[in-house]
Amino acid sequence: MMMPRSMVSLGNEIRKGLLIAWSERVQILFELPFFALLILLLGPLLGAGDQVAGGHVSWSLQSSRTSLLVLAFLPAMVFYFQAVKLFWRLLAEIQSGTLEQVYLSPLPPWLIVAAGRVVAALIETLIVIAATYGIVSAFVTLHYNWSAAALVPAALLIVTGVGYSLIIGGMTLIWKRVHMLQEAFLLLVMVFAVSALPVFAVPGWFSGLGRVFPVTSAVASLYKVLIDGDPVTGLWGAGGLVWLFVTAAAYLAAGIFAFSVGGRIAKGRGTLGSY
Repeated sequence: MMMPRSMVSLGNEIRKGLLIAWSERVQILFELPFFALLILLLGPLLGAGDQVAGGHVSWSLQSSRTSLLVLAFLPAMVFYFQAVKLFWRLLAEIQSGTLEQVYLSPLPPWLIVAAGRVVAALIETLIVIAATYGIVSAFVTLHYNWSAAALVPAALLIVTGVGYSLIIGGMTLIWKRVHMLQEAFLLLVMVFAVSALPVFAVPGWFSGLGRVFPVTSAVASLYKVLIDGDPVTGLWGAGGLVWLFVTAAAYLAAGIFAFSVGGRIAKGRGTLGSY
């Protein structure tokens, strides 16, 4: 029995994304040590503000501090890689003139991008994250209360990342050169992700603003599950289910809208395949 054309289109997009990732394997191999090195260098500084201010930092890797940093850093990496990989590969297709193929599919273009290219980028990201975790854990023991409940915030984080990637994709279709804006926003995402950890005392307005950013609620929820050992049942507060679902739904809806509108504007201007 022949597969539906829609499934063939999705399969082709996933395969194409994985082939691109494989062609970049040397670059990814060189990137891996830098991610782990960043975590290992920042680990001794986490929660050591008084020591830093006094100029007496103990450069020793503590399991508790490094575990917290990894907990914030790896979810931010998932989000970062989803957006970056989609942006640069979408831009490459615009430059090569092959982007129009997406609009020849029987499926909506945003679905092709979300379910095809982002899935391929996610597979690549999970491999990078697993390798980074392995490198860090070789130098310092990481302590977590592993639980299947952590899959809930992790899955919603991925959905949120898909939505944000589509927003960046829609902007790329119109303006093309948006990488500086993307990098600036991702830096803020990282800052607010780390601020979700309880070792930091932040003002109330800062904490409230952080909930608008896509990774903060997921990090707070993962902290409750993996560090405190609590179940994912709380509805409100930092890391509550309500905030997790609202954030994921809002970013996904905004992403679908942005990519659809961006595609229509680019086609109307005749600039869909021009750079």
